[in-house]
Amino acid sequence: MKNVSKEQKDKCSENMMQLQERIEKETAAEAMIESKGFKEAYVRMDDDTVDVVVEKESLTDAEVAQIEDIVKRKTGYDASKIRINTLQKKD
Repeated sequence: MKNVSKEQKDKCSENMMQLQERIEKETAAEAMIESKGFKEAYVRMDDDTVDVVVEKESLTDAEVAQIEDIVKRKTGYDASKIRINTLQKKD
């Protein structure tokens, strides 16, 4: 670490903090979605969008609105940036 500048260390530390914050938001959104009765939920954020996958055959408009509201509150992303999809597990 002797050859790493203070600026590089600071930037790395900042990136680590941003990553940790993103993971916490994803986890909080997943937990809240699952608490509303969905078996499994996966939430992944990038710089521009949030992808949500829930284990269910299909979603009603009310369920989509509920998931969207949770994700907006937990991540701070606008509804236009949230993509919600379903996943059907094969037994």
